Amino acid sequence: MRIIEGCFVVAAVLAPMAGAASQETVGPTGIRVLIRDSAGIRIIENARPPEGSRLDWRLGPEPLVSIGQMDGEEPYLFGDIFDGVVLSDGRIVIGDDGPKELRVFDRNGNHLETWGGRGEGPGEFSPNQLWGMASLPGDSIIVWHFGYPELIVFGPDGEFLRRFIPERSLWDKVSRREHFWPLAVSRDGLILAGQDILYVHPGTVEVWDAGGGLRGSLGKHPGQEVHSRDPDDNTPLNFARYAFRKPWGDLFVINTNHRYEFRAFALDGSLARIVRREHEQRKPTRALVEAHIESRIGPGDEDWRVRSRKRYRSAPVAEHLPAFAYVRSDPLGHLWVYEYEAPGEEEPGTLVTIFDPEGRVLGFFEIPEGMRILEIGADYILARTENDLGVHSVQLWPLER
Repeated sequence: MRIIEGCFVVAAVLAPMAGAASQETVGPTGIRVLIRDSAGIRIIENARPPEGSRLDWRLGPEPLVSIGQMDGEEPYLFGDIFDGVVLSDGRIVIGDDGPKELRVFDRNGNHLETWGGRGEGPGEFSPNQLWGMASLPGDSIIVWHFGYPELIVFGPDGEFLRRFIPERSLWDKVSRREHFWPLAVSRDGLILAGQDILYVHPGTVEVWDAGGGLRGSLGKHPGQEVHSRDPDDNTPLNFARYAFRKPWGDLFVINTNHRYEFRAFALDGSLARIVRREHEQRKPTRALVEAHIESRIGPGDEDWRVRSRKRYRSAPVAEHLPAFAYVRSDPLGHLWVYEYEAPGEEEPGTLVTIFDPEGRVLGFFEIPEGMRILEIGADYILARTENDLGVHSVQLWPLER
């Protein structure tokens, strides 16, 4: 089997490996897959879905509800939506980092109440950037920050339950760059936590319970690819590898997008599954590098843009473009992998490869342009949208699988 940096050429993706029992089969939607076991690790190697094909999943023709206005009453005006969840009774909780609030709406989009706010008192949020939110079993809500390990938990009716910094975070005991902070929450309410992917390489990843107690250590793993880890030298690496750490069913994906491969670890830290999909690696052309630099610079003062352009052009360029852009999972155990689009080559909408709970490719699914998914349910997608004036709203879309 010929492997190029871990990615397969089409003729070889399903070739058997010497010394390991393998089974070539066809996945649930007709896509070829090779499954084998090697030293107790399940390895699933998938062909790429046909070009232009789409999985027979679809969003409804219009959202069930849309929350957010340009003008109107305060609860419907959003500044910076960071996350959102749907509770079991249909209530929608939207987190806004601007006023540091959680706003609760009924299934028709009517505002019911607001939790939180700025401050240091019970149920209030510190000035640190709010980053993520998830519902725990029983409809409690847990909220976490970017780079700061404090956790805040509300009951299903908005009652403040606790606010704490887990002992495991090592906050104030080590350099701020080396402490642990929450990254995501699994469907069972376990907290995936890790060290900063930018400044700690390799960094340790752990799994905590909802009280911050250690449930499992997942070992040390590569962080983000950078030109220098010196905080005083923030010159970026063009087309840098990025690190992902996400729950996937009962497992935890800890990966980079250097190649189209996903390593899933069990709670005891053992490598349980390796999932791959056929992918042709591309070397960045000069035109792609220039488009990438312009996309990173963005708008601003022209003198600043000139300096930034010079800094980016002096930075190294990764050998290959990223293999994919993002990864997340849904409560039914599917893995959603966002396809990478190089600057200047963007297509309308966002193409996603869907893997089933066993790691077999089901096919491509397309997310409409401008939709940022906050939560995927069994039969819905909760998403943030933004109009031409930068006004945020949240929409609940029906999802037919």
